[in-house]
Amino acid sequence: MFGLPHLVGVLASILFAYFMLRVNRSPSLAARKKQQINVALAWSLIISVAMDPLLIWLRFGENPQQAQDIIREIGLPFYLCDVVSVIMAIALMKNKQRFAEIGYLWGVAGTVQGLITPTLTFSWDCPEYYAFFVQHGGVPAAAIALTFGSKIQPQAGAFRRAMFWSWGYMSSVYCCNMIFGANYGFLNGKPDIDSLFDFMGPYPWYLITLQVVAFSLYFLLLLPFRKMGKPVAS
Repeated sequence: MFGLPHLVGVLASILFAYFMLRVNRSPSLAARKKQQINVALAWSLIISVAMDPLLIWLRFGENPQQAQDIIREIGLPFYLCDVVSVIMAIALMKNKQRFAEIGYLWGVAGTVQGLITPTLTFSWDCPEYYAFFVQHGGVPAAAIALTFGSKIQPQAGAFRRAMFWSWGYMSSVYCCNMIFGANYGFLNGKPDIDSLFDFMGPYPWYLITLQVVAFSLYFLLLLPFRKMGKPVAS
């Protein structure tokens, strides 16, 4: 964390977010061209999610049982960043407001935290590094581009919907963790490396702290739209 590979990945993510914002805001760029660029990002997000189990298999495939166990424990698309990647891919392809709305809140409030304090153990000599930053940089870039570039913005009731979607995610993934003996979303325990979870209290109380932080971030992220006269935080 905060080594040169990490900082380069963060900087590249910021520059890419600025590029996507300019693309979607550009009055001179044809709508078809904008859509092509958005669809390219959408497929990049889908591929980055699909790369997780594939890369695990390629790295540990000489021991099939070990590879299967690792895929079951950390390689399935149950992390919030995996789920929001698929949601943002649909929003980019179809311009779906509800998908863009929850993608904006989850992507900026959640995925950005993973970008700043990653649980990544690979550097830029490994393909996992690039898959990680395509996903964790691409999701907030897509969220910013659609929300502030294409103006597909949160609507009334966005805060309430985000709460229910978040509870739905937590309960579903918690059940999956119990079935698979895994810890997706870090709902059954903290990451093994230093992260923001370390400041949220012991298990299981940090899950309450996590919700307070998440909902507070949702509220702050919706403030610009409340100021525009849209009662989104209802």
